[in-house]
Amino acid sequence: MKVMEVQKSDEKLDAMAKVLKAVANQNRLRIVQLLLTNGEMTVNEICEKLKNCEQSLLSHHLAALKEAGVLSFRREGRKIYYSSAKKEIKNLLNCIENCCE
Repeated sequence: MKVMEVQKSDEKLDAMAKVLKAVANQNRLRIVQLLLTNGEMTVNEICEKLKNCEQSLLSHHLAALKEAGVLSFRREGRKIYYSSAKKEIKNLLNCIENCCE
């Protein structure tokens, strides 16, 4: 069955668009790839790995990814640890990468 043949609810389509919008940014894609590769990381650890990182901008990107359900987080004292919320995100990124070849 083709994807276009399957009717999705408006709520499902909105959720799908939210995820795609959240990852439709080069910096956010780098963040997600970092977390998929390295597992759980703090903001400081992510910032150290990214070039030209401004922590305020990074926090904005993390919030957008978290809001879309792409990332999850846990707080331990003053540190916040981020990780990929769903393993399917890796499949999504692989699919997008294959479409760009």
